[in-house]
Amino acid sequence: MLSLPLRVAALVAGFFAVAAIAGFVVVHYFLSSSGPAYEDFTSHVTANTGASVNVVMQEAPQTTVGTDPDWVSYFIRSPQTHQWVHTTNFEVPAGSRVNFTIYGYDGCTPLRNQVWGDVTGTIGNTMTVNGKPVSLLNSWTECSVAHTFAIPNLNINVPVASPMTYQENQNLCSTSPCTPSSPHTVVRFSIRTPSEPGIFFWQCKIPCGLGYLDGNGGPMQTIGFMTGFMEVVG
Repeated sequence: MLSLPLRVAALVAGFFAVAAIAGFVVVHYFLSSSGPAYEDFTSHVTANTGASVNVVMQEAPQTTVGTDPDWVSYFIRSPQTHQWVHTTNFEVPAGSRVNFTIYGYDGCTPLRNQVWGDVTGTIGNTMTVNGKPVSLLNSWTECSVAHTFAIPNLNINVPVASPMTYQENQNLCSTSPCTPSSPHTVVRFSIRTPSEPGIFFWQCKIPCGLGYLDGNGGPMQTIGFMTGFMEVVG
């Protein structure tokens, strides 16, 4: 049997081995320069002037671009080319107003926790769904939510509405990025960015990794699909 000092040394060595592996994963898969590009919404706006920028996104039921997995995914419309880009990373100015538009093309999924149906952290703690002001989407009374857009460090949570009829949910977009001819909703909301630069993690809070334990694998954990970074630039 190993002596106590040897057992402690083995535990310490095991801890550092696990930490090294975790660090490798973070650096090479989350922070690698070969990861999804950042769309730049800062080029024509000076930080901390209160000016507005417009970020347009969509969530699609699947990914059919390139060789990426065919997972459910967000896309961002490039402010330079106005083309849809398969990325979830973007840069916005510090001390500014960011007006988001998210096109919801995916079908409905009841929220596991109805707290994710509350709109929080946006200007006025509200959003609009197809032009109608909304502060709550109750997915337990009607199938109304597809995904969420949440930035925990800024207390931002926005439930992204889904097409709400049975017929619409049976005729969802099948090729991404989706086009306006497919059933969808239009969700709009605005936030104010911090005055200091920083990088803020965002994620969908609905477990939508089909085929993974509790739905929390695959796209839920992968930058460029259902999670990403908002970089606030000074």
